[in-house]
Amino acid sequence: MQRINWNNPPEDPGGLSFADLKRMYGIVWRAWQEAKRKNKERLATLSASRKDELALRQEKKVLTSKVKLISKKAAAAQSFKETSGWSAGAISCVTILWAAFSEYGYPGPAWLFEHEIVYGGACWVATTFFAWAAKAYYGAD
Repeated sequence: MQRINWNNPPEDPGGLSFADLKRMYGIVWRAWQEAKRKNKERLATLSASRKDELALRQEKKVLTSKVKLISKKAAAAQSFKETSGWSAGAISCVTILWAAFSEYGYPGPAWLFEHEIVYGGACWVATTFFAWAAKAYYGAD
């Protein structure tokens, strides 16, 4: 009679008695049930971690879009400050020029330079020139 190591059962059950086979079946059954239980736990853990991962990805998307929006707003505010400064400079230049013209005389007929269309055209030309200078200064496309 061979002694059976129940922790490491033989591969071939040929020499085992029915009682040994029954005992072996119980061991294998419990091991299989334990493996199923562990597999369910593993799948539950993976499912929960997957849900957490998806939630984190969604949160990352939302936060990234908010950061981009904040960055765009900050860039727009900075651009507004820069362009409004150049625009104010252009209008100030034309206003000072017109004040000098009215004080010291116009470079042509006074009725022409006192007309609103000529003043508006001068403002447009000065603003365009200052915009071109700002574009060259900031290296914009």
